Amino acid sequence: MQPEKNYDLVLSTLLRHGVEFIVVGGVSAVLHGAPYDTFDVDVVHARAATNLERLVDALEELDAVYRMMMSRRLRPPLSALEGPGHQLLMTRHGPLDVLGEIGDGMG
Repeated sequence: MQPEKNYDLVLSTLLRHGVEFIVVGGVSAVLHGAPYDTFDVDVVHARAATNLERLVDALEELDAVYRMMMSRRLRPPLSALEGPGHQLLMTRHGPLDVLGEIGDGMG
């Protein structure tokens, strides 16, 4: 069962934990006024050690698990968040893509 999408709660949880990130993708366009619905929230996070700790705490609160393995309820480890890769997650408030970088090393 898919959770009801509530991107405000996803983003406010990240902010409350002090996570440094930028919003990219479809939600970014919506935040700027585009009449567009999107499947997930895409964020690029700063990969400094203290920010990664805050991100892990926020993801735990959001009950984030990998989308492709939801039946196994695998949580993203700190080691995965340290790198440039993409973590495709499902939270209790909808899908969240956590990107280590975008484009040419932007992240």
